[in-house]
Amino acid sequence: MRSLGRSIKKFSADDMLVYAAALSYQLFFSLFPFVIFLLALLGVLNLTSFFDWLIKQSQTVLPGQASGLVENVVSQIRGQAASAALSLGAVLALWSASSAVRLAMHALNVAYGVGDRAAWKKFPLSVLYTVLLAVLLIAAAAMMLIGPQLAGWIAQQVGLGSAFATVWTWARIPVAVVLLVMVAALVYYLFPNTGQPFRVVTPGAVLAVTVWVLASLGFSWYVSNFASYNATYGALAAVIVLLFYFFISAAILLFGAELNAEVYRQAAEEA
Repeated sequence: MRSLGRSIKKFSADDMLVYAAALSYQLFFSLFPFVIFLLALLGVLNLTSFFDWLIKQSQTVLPGQASGLVENVVSQIRGQAASAALSLGAVLALWSASSAVRLAMHALNVAYGVGDRAAWKKFPLSVLYTVLLAVLLIAAAAMMLIGPQLAGWIAQQVGLGSAFATVWTWARIPVAVVLLVMVAALVYYLFPNTGQPFRVVTPGAVLAVTVWVLASLGFSWYVSNFASYNATYGALAAVIVLLFYFFISAAILLFGAELNAEVYRQAAEEA
């Protein structure tokens, strides 16, 4: 509890809400270039139908207006995806998406009170981390969103039997949450320019994922039932909702980093 209280004070002292605002803008700015990259990758793998299904199922987590905005932009991107410059566009989109990762790396270094890596290290690492996180997040989303019917079909294809679908119906959410915790732990372990042991990042990862899942469900419910963004922002309502959702997510991520940094400092003092 003492570490939690110190983390709250440090979160305020480090102006992490400012970093969360910057990170939410950067996430929004890099989201659609990253969608281009993802469409190109899945197109090469002949898995574009999986992307369509993933977007449709994501409506259970994203607020309705935000998911509608994403779907509209994806439709526009898909119409341009057959251009000859697709491969180059995918590379540029990946580079653009990695800028959000670089900003997150800097924010976590602020939380830990350490300097940034040299530019020649930071830029290639951010691209590598972007690819790694994309793969892991897609895997987590797929596990969370695969329903019993699809699980039954997979079981038939690989000969696992009908019992697999029943087990998966109950196990898919916990498995996906565990994978999300692993993703958050990797972010907290890899992004800061420190030599912290992996066990130190566990408290922040567990807290961040737990709060993020609850906040996502709560925000989606609030937007659907009480918020009047259309009346306030008009045509920009979907953009505002998505930006605000990114802001909440970024703030939760950065608070988890502050908690881990405090645990790391406390462990160093006791050593």
